[in-house]
Amino acid sequence: MKDPRAVFASDVHLRFGDRPYLDRFVAFLRATPGLAGAVYLHGDLFDFYVGPKQGRLPFYAPLFAAIADLASKGVAVHVQHGNRDYLTGADFEAVGATILPDEAALDLGGRRVHLSHGDQFCVHDLSYQRAKRVLRWGPMTAFTKALPTACSILAARLYRRVSARKARRAKKRVGGRLSTILDGVQALVDREPFDVVIAGHIHHFAETPLRGRAGAVRLITTGAWDEWGEGPNYVHFDGDDLRLKRFAP
Repeated sequence: MKDPRAVFASDVHLRFGDRPYLDRFVAFLRATPGLAGAVYLHGDLFDFYVGPKQGRLPFYAPLFAAIADLASKGVAVHVQHGNRDYLTGADFEAVGATILPDEAALDLGGRRVHLSHGDQFCVHDLSYQRAKRVLRWGPMTAFTKALPTACSILAARLYRRVSARKARRAKKRVGGRLSTILDGVQALVDREPFDVVIAGHIHHFAETPLRGRAGAVRLITTGAWDEWGEGPNYVHFDGDDLRLKRFAP
């Protein structure tokens, strides 16, 4: 019988060269067979990711080995694109992971669940949405993949600094970064009958009640995996309910 349990994590932001942090995340992956039959990494697994040539760097070998190990044990690993790692693809499929569409509908214990990275819900951040379309434009992604690895990594780091400044400004708003996605999520649940929305991107580890077309909706936002040093966070469907958890190795 298939294990119905699942683990959700986003915004891990693996930093190139930070081996202790990578090792900590690999330890989390290796612990998941005891928690779930499926793992969902829904965006921004990397602080930046410029395609398979980056994944082939020796630094990332433990990550891909851990995913392959999960697949060999029958744990399904699902990966969604985030705003920093939208060039993931065949490199993950080669080790047994599945690349999900940017927005996916899941059934968890009879609940209809919408899963995404969540950046599409920032409907009022027009400059971000324009930049996203440009960066994911076919010729632009081809250009990024063609750059020497060192140049791609430098460009990604520069973009990261600009994005970090915007994130700091958003946190100062009333309601923090949660307020930046609420209108977008509300539009979704008014349009489609979801029971639960799971999203990342805003680094806000919480559950927020909403009302939608089908009635009550649970908005569950995953935090940055270990941004505040309080212990890595994840969402666990234990076969009965969805619960916000901290990972203790």
